[in-house]
Amino acid sequence: MFNKPAPMPFQRLTVIGLGLIGGSVAMAAGEAYPKLVIKAVDPNAETLQYALKSQIVDEVALTLPERWSEGKDEAHLIVLACHLTPALGILKQLAPLVKGKNILVTDIGSCKQEITALGKELLPDQFIAGHPMAGKEFSGIQHATSLMFAGKSYLLCPHEGTPTALLERLKTFITALGANPRLIDAEKHDRYMAYVSHLPQLYSVLLSNLLYRNEPGHLVGYHGAGLDDQIRLSASPHSMWGDVLLHNAENMSNALHELRDIIDEILPQLKQPGALEPWFTHANEIHRQFHVMRVNRPTPVP
Repeated sequence: MFNKPAPMPFQRLTVIGLGLIGGSVAMAAGEAYPKLVIKAVDPNAETLQYALKSQIVDEVALTLPERWSEGKDEAHLIVLACHLTPALGILKQLAPLVKGKNILVTDIGSCKQEITALGKELLPDQFIAGHPMAGKEFSGIQHATSLMFAGKSYLLCPHEGTPTALLERLKTFITALGANPRLIDAEKHDRYMAYVSHLPQLYSVLLSNLLYRNEPGHLVGYHGAGLDDQIRLSASPHSMWGDVLLHNAENMSNALHELRDIIDEILPQLKQPGALEPWFTHANEIHRQFHVMRVNRPTPVP
């Protein structure tokens, strides 16, 4: 359990979409704030039953409530913990129901430009886009953990009119989950994610497909730890990533074109002694910087 800021920034939490991240948000929030009333909305009855039996949430619903009047004097946080396309639709449904109330809406999606623009339009004073830099290659609440966000960055994309007090309240909540809130522009977020998150995922899928086309039954029998590291992300289902790659297609296209240029550049150097040394030098430096950042990243004190 992490340090609990006081006072509690929200008295109620509603998680819409109780999968890996949504379940982890509920678990971490429940540990940080034992008095927090947590409700889950998910169309899967088995998921909701699991969450209730595991005491991850206090209340459940299969569909969105038609009214959001519970604890009307209490601060309420709604987390859209679903894929981007349904999150956009749910935000449109929610906006007229929660507008003007003591309710903050946020999301956890991996693409931020579209939902930030919609949130600014529909709930300019009540929506802040978010993206926890945490996850696993497997989906589902059964893989959720209250330690999901420990020491991880949690990116927030407020717009120029976002109320400062509201942003600080959300940052307090995120810190209580064990994460480190960081602010970033939505356009820059999506461009950066293409390189550091979305392309690594797609690369793992492409490498796995390359193996699939070259006698995989024989190849995998000779694999080592290196291949294990490279194809770990290929276990992620399309249901997790299809939406992300679709909505960030332009940035992904740019990144893939750059990768293709690099491949074209290195191909003629393969038969030139010593020609690949600068490539390894640059790669070693990036790895060193990555390791330094990981070591120096502040971690919440239990």
